Amino acid sequence: MVRRLLNWLLRRPDRARGLSEPQAGVAMLIVLLAVVFLAASVAEFSFNTRVNLRMTGNVQKEVKAYFNARSGIMVSLFALQAKEIVDKIVGMYASFLGGGGGTAIADQIEIWRAIEPLCNSFSSGKLSMLGVDLLDLEGVEGIGLAKGDSFGCKVELEDGKVNLNRVGTYQDKQTLNLELRGLFMQHIHGQLFDEDERLIDELIGNIIDWADPDTTQSQFQEGALVEAAAGGGEKDPYGEFDYKIKNAKYDSIEELRLVDKVTDGVYCLLRDRITVYNTEKLNVNSADLETVKGLVCAHMLDGGRLVCNPQLRAAGVPTPIDVVGGYFQICRDIKNNLFTPPFTSPAAVVKFFQKLAVFTGETLPLDTAALQAKVGVKGKVWRISAEGKSGNVTKTITTVVDTSTGRLVYWRE
Repeated sequence: MVRRLLNWLLRRPDRARGLSEPQAGVAMLIVLLAVVFLAASVAEFSFNTRVNLRMTGNVQKEVKAYFNARSGIMVSLFALQAKEIVDKIVGMYASFLGGGGGTAIADQIEIWRAIEPLCNSFSSGKLSMLGVDLLDLEGVEGIGLAKGDSFGCKVELEDGKVNLNRVGTYQDKQTLNLELRGLFMQHIHGQLFDEDERLIDELIGNIIDWADPDTTQSQFQEGALVEAAAGGGEKDPYGEFDYKIKNAKYDSIEELRLVDKVTDGVYCLLRDRITVYNTEKLNVNSADLETVKGLVCAHMLDGGRLVCNPQLRAAGVPTPIDVVGGYFQICRDIKNNLFTPPFTSPAAVVKFFQKLAVFTGETLPLDTAALQAKVGVKGKVWRISAEGKSGNVTKTITTVVDTSTGRLVYWRE
């Protein structure tokens, strides 16, 4: 209509001049409304176009960040596979030369500790270790990412954590009891347990009973797990929550929150120190320091009164186990930075902690045989976390790999 009016006026200018004032005003109003409508349409189209372009850019960054994270996972898995190959090659080479120390030589190298700097080198094109720039491959095809893109990796051993699912036998349950009790007793004078060891007994019993296949309640006498035959039937305190004791293995760490007596404080204490995967002995080369100290204290025949007194710790006074634990950590840090294991045998671990006798001035009441039987120095289950970035977008992928089977037992994006 507007176009017809304009054409009519342009063809006959005299008609425009012949319009009355009201008619001319109406025509002008129609033209102005048309211009406003067209301007609004153009502005909306321009806005939608910019939004779509931004969305496209963000989706592109998300895809790039995701595949950058996948690259970190692949580099890590390649390095772990290379570890197995290197161990075999070293063993074969030593055998070829007539030596029998191939396995011992391989045990002196921990290639997996080089995964993090290796990821950084593939991401940036520069290889640095111990603060020293070793290689600059920036610009080489296949090495390094475009500006604004990057990925990084973090690798940790699940074998260095307390395994909640090792409850198949009485001895397994006793080991889990000692590992958990060692951690909890360090906090018995705090708010978590309020100096009540019976609460610790009940908590450990509930954790074990949730995962073990039997229906016998775990009971304790002077901190030791009582044989199954001496216990009674399991109590079921979960009726009010509409679920029952599982009597099967934990599927995830978060499942621990379903167990009776596991408060937020207890869960936060255990969260980073426990695992549900197929690990065996606690690997002290990578275990949390508090876990290691707790395990040593749990094997003190006097209950740890001489060197692990939790009452002194609650008062802010360092105990002998804290002092020796500090040296233990320094030793681990130095060795780990050199990609070598701090300890190559359980006997070496026990020998190190026997130095606590210096503080007591007498024979250390440490059950060395039992402690040596419960600690390990090797691992087979790794948790890999890779973070990929593209611009302001970050994607994280976490996986757990069991190198004894070659399977990925966990994957989360």
